[in-house]
Amino acid sequence: MNFLQTQRLLIITFGLSAFVGQATEAKAISAPNNYIDSFTISTLFSQSTSTKVTKNTNVKFVRPKLPEGVAPGGRRTGGGRRDTCPSVNPQLTALVPVTEEADNVKNVWGLTTAEHPTLWFYIPYTKSFGYPTEFVLLNDNSVPIYKKNVSLPEQPGIINITLPTSISPLEFNKHYRWFLKVYCTQEKQSRPIYVEGVVSRVSLSEGINQQLQNASPQQKLAIYAQNGIWYQALEILVQLKQENPRNSIIQNSWNSLLTNIGLDEIVDESILYQPPNHSKLINSAKPDF
Repeated sequence: MNFLQTQRLLIITFGLSAFVGQATEAKAISAPNNYIDSFTISTLFSQSTSTKVTKNTNVKFVRPKLPEGVAPGGRRTGGGRRDTCPSVNPQLTALVPVTEEADNVKNVWGLTTAEHPTLWFYIPYTKSFGYPTEFVLLNDNSVPIYKKNVSLPEQPGIINITLPTSISPLEFNKHYRWFLKVYCTQEKQSRPIYVEGVVSRVSLSEGINQQLQNASPQQKLAIYAQNGIWYQALEILVQLKQENPRNSIIQNSWNSLLTNIGLDEIVDESILYQPPNHSKLINSAKPDF
């Protein structure tokens, strides 16, 4: 074999090696992320085509099984008009899932992992109305353990009520009933417009805790939603929405999560307050997009 033939053979061999290397690298990059795929959140992040992102974001909340024994029951919306309260749309609403049973029985019930969780409500009434408003929490023996007068906001919107650290932490697997009541008269002599539901604190498995440890905010959202932990999923999404108010991906995730539990009419309402314990959930991590 002469020098020219040898040179050509080396060039061909080098070219084939480079091609195989590039193909292997491309295959590794395009391989699916099994960690993300194991949860029902299908968000396609594209650096080149932003329109794909807003069309493919979907957050699926998996409702947990109802607790054994007496069903939670409850009331997610404030219902009809009372005395001087004006007719409003949307109505007073608790941001919490509803699980329906036979005979049209609705259970307003959400899980949390927090000792002192944050609950969220849409308030259609404003400070100018001057309606006395109060939040009440009962333990599993129906004994009041916390009561708070709530100041109505300057404008209709979504507010938070965070249980204070001055009360005992919620116990695991206990069912705490809450009420948010709006009285249409200063004297509180008439029946209030109210919402009612149950919050229960649960512990996570070691495997789920390990997944959360190094997860991005979007991955944490997916993990909590897939495992039926409503209040943590909602709180993470609220923080992302507040820190990135113009981000279409987050807005689409917000719309998806609320629509998924039947709260379509709330998706465009303003979030008026930020809960104090946000940083404990996602450690001020930036969204991965």
